[in-house]
Amino acid sequence: MLSIRAAQRQAGFTLIEILVTVVILSIGLLGIAGMQASSLRNNHVAYTETQAANLVMDMADRIRANPVAAQGNDYLYDTNVSVATDPGCINTGCTPAQLAQFDRYEWSIPILGKSTAVTSTTSPALSDGRGIITKNGDQFTITLLWREPAVNKDNDIKHKQCITGQGSDFACFQMRFQP
Repeated sequence: MLSIRAAQRQAGFTLIEILVTVVILSIGLLGIAGMQASSLRNNHVAYTETQAANLVMDMADRIRANPVAAQGNDYLYDTNVSVATDPGCINTGCTPAQLAQFDRYEWSIPILGKSTAVTSTTSPALSDGRGIITKNGDQFTITLLWREPAVNKDNDIKHKQCITGQGSDFACFQMRFQP
């Protein structure tokens, strides 16, 4: 008789153990979901930074390949100020200045996502992209800015300031070199 009562008192223990297990498992699954979301955000940041690095290196190579236009300051550019146009001389032969204009045009397509001020032909590689090429003495500085959704004041991902007035939700990539 005593063993039946003892078995009846412990019958509810299994239910409590299952509930505790479910709570612990739920917390673990929420942690895994948070890690997955953080991983996707960090992956996107790495992807856009790689795109920016490739675009900057592309323009640096174009400037190095055209030293006459580089010395003549024909590569100075800001995509916010003007939209580069195709000089239309690639098939017929370009002067160094025209080649620099074509290089700026080719470079601005993936940044702005448009080939001219009127037509939009591609999607931008960088959201709200802005490309800036400046020169100080013999040293060029190529700067890319873009809106990075994963970068904001509530996140642990922060980007350096490349230019004055850069918004806190903008990421940047900058390279200085001498051709």
